[in-house]
Amino acid sequence: MNTDKAKLIKQGGVGLRIRVYDRIMCFVNCHLAAHLEAVNRRNADFDHIYRNMVFSRSSNTAAGMVPYLFLCCLLAFSSYLFWLLYSSGLPLVLSVTAGVSTAVHMLRGTNAMGINSDEAKPELSEADMVVFFGDFNYRLFGISYDEARDFVSQRCFDWLREKDQLRAEMKAGKVFPGMREALIKFPPTYKFERHKAGLAGYDSGEKKRIPAWCDRIIYRDTRSTSVSECNLDCPVVSSIIQYEACMDVTDSDHKPVRCKFNLKIAHVDRSIRRKEFGEILTSNEKVRTMLEEFRFVPETTVIPNSIVLQNKDTSFLRITNRSTRDKAVFKISCEGQSIVKNDGEAPDFSPRGAFGFPRWLEVTPAAGIIKPEQVVEVSVGHEEFHTSEEIDGAPQNWWSEDTRDKEVILVVQIQGSFSAQTFSHKISVRHSFSTKSARTDSKPDSVG
Repeated sequence: MNTDKAKLIKQGGVGLRIRVYDRIMCFVNCHLAAHLEAVNRRNADFDHIYRNMVFSRSSNTAAGMVPYLFLCCLLAFSSYLFWLLYSSGLPLVLSVTAGVSTAVHMLRGTNAMGINSDEAKPELSEADMVVFFGDFNYRLFGISYDEARDFVSQRCFDWLREKDQLRAEMKAGKVFPGMREALIKFPPTYKFERHKAGLAGYDSGEKKRIPAWCDRIIYRDTRSTSVSECNLDCPVVSSIIQYEACMDVTDSDHKPVRCKFNLKIAHVDRSIRRKEFGEILTSNEKVRTMLEEFRFVPETTVIPNSIVLQNKDTSFLRITNRSTRDKAVFKISCEGQSIVKNDGEAPDFSPRGAFGFPRWLEVTPAAGIIKPEQVVEVSVGHEEFHTSEEIDGAPQNWWSEDTRDKEVILVVQIQGSFSAQTFSHKISVRHSFSTKSARTDSKPDSVG
């Protein structure tokens, strides 16, 4: 493995996006370039991550999660994500909200879909709140190891902050633009000897690396100024409850940092919004007129409301549009079918659903448009039956269909040309099978 690939694996970022009350929040854990003199490389690393991080819904399958798990394992300081969330009490919050909308990061290709990534608007810029955290590797400049140790022992952090590379770069607008950090009141978090507690644990080896605040948490919300109030124009306002280093951790040469946020999120109650939107619509004369047109159903009559068919008989439904200016659209369907019982018991209709009309029933036309003050005749009849045998005492036709008397309910739905509402007429159609008029197939006598 060459050096460039090793650096690509060691430095990088991983992001998590959650949605709370329709507000987008992104958390990015990253590890930037090391060494005191690599300030420009660190700035470039941040710029690359910020511009090229895109989000997509994570896969629910194990195979789909492998690339993301592999990436997390390769990040040298991905343990910060676990430690910070665990220490600050955020895991519960994230696990609940992530169930609503979660996403993991992907890297945008340089010329994906023919679009220059430098010209594309970063997805992180669309978020209502962005939090960057991890080992940013910014060091103290213009100070010696002994001077830094002396100021740390005296807890003179104000003077040390003036020597902080990250603070200087942010002030110059070269990195983390529009973002801010809580006031640092804890000792530098790098570099320590492992398993050595207290401030005496700073690196005392041959290199004697100058203590520095490498581990940071930088954030932004929707505020344009520090005094902005939370409202729909500024929906996410954050304040810092705690920003500290975990100095009792000795398993690493860094001390993790944690930050607790208090968030105010402005959002609209959807039920109230729907109610107010309805009031606005109904108070507008033009809109109210349009709504009335959408609800208008032309007056129609359908006669007769009951039909009895005998074998090949055909009857007609007359649908009359009584409107003088609007067309009427009609559609006929079969609501249900029942076997006619002779004991006077009420019929038990079975829904037809998507099966349409029974085989024995023919309705033509079953749909159409009726002009104002016009009448449409719909023929209702059935085909000829050829009975050949009886099964369990019930005659069967050539489709092996039960030919006992049946009754169906036809529904004639009427609506206007532009209306979404309908008006229904129900018609009873009874098929009375007559054994006297039925033709029985028989074989001709053979000639001897």
